[in-house]
Amino acid sequence: MMALGYPAIDLREAVRKAPLSLPGVESLLPADLVLAQEHWRVHMAAELSSARVFAGLVPQMMAAGAAFEDIREVVDMAKQEVDHGLLSGRVYAALGGEPCSALPPLEPVPDHIGCSPLEVVLRNVISISCCGETLAVSVIGAERERAEIEPLREILTRILADEVGHSRFGWRLMRDLAPGMDADLKRRLSAYLVAIFEHDMRVMLKARALPAASWAALSVGAPDGELSYITYVETMTHVTVPGLERHGLKAAWAFEKARALVEAQAVAA
Repeated sequence: MMALGYPAIDLREAVRKAPLSLPGVESLLPADLVLAQEHWRVHMAAELSSARVFAGLVPQMMAAGAAFEDIREVVDMAKQEVDHGLLSGRVYAALGGEPCSALPPLEPVPDHIGCSPLEVVLRNVISISCCGETLAVSVIGAERERAEIEPLREILTRILADEVGHSRFGWRLMRDLAPGMDADLKRRLSAYLVAIFEHDMRVMLKARALPAASWAALSVGAPDGELSYITYVETMTHVTVPGLERHGLKAAWAFEKARALVEAQAVAA
């Protein structure tokens, strides 16, 4: 039994109450099994920590005068992320892991001092839903298509359905609010996109350094560095950037600006 530090999550008891069997995983090569285990351990912790993101949006949405239904939906999304953590922990345990792990840094949801309550919400919803959750739909959708073990495919289907809702929430909010955004607000949001895109691009470039995974490993969720990066770029260029452009933001300019900043730093290093 591992010793847990703080902050950490221990799902051993919860998983014991809802065990999962994944027929056929015993045939995986040891290297493939290790890759899959690490993916689901990280996913377990990341999904749980994501709950605090949606929880952090609640007071910001209240301050912005958001509709009751929207606030309730965000509360539900926080619970769904907790549920995703348990689902991931069940898969991790079925692969032979012990479902407890240190959590990633629990950074607070940005409060964007000096911005209006509406702009605070828009900045964070664009980052969380229009970017992060939209990418999650692409990533988990691809994992689901590759899954060959039915219980795993079922779990990925459940997670994907929620992630689609999380993404759609952000795009619906943009659709509803964009007509009331003045030129100055759109300019400030466009400038902030550079920071969002630059951060995400750096994260994905680190992921790109991961080794290639075999089909057997991919079929149980193991990541492939180059494949992950391609999924990111395609989602940004075909979904996220055009979607934000449709709502009056200079997303294409921001994406190229972020790319130039990241590339310049790489050259300097």
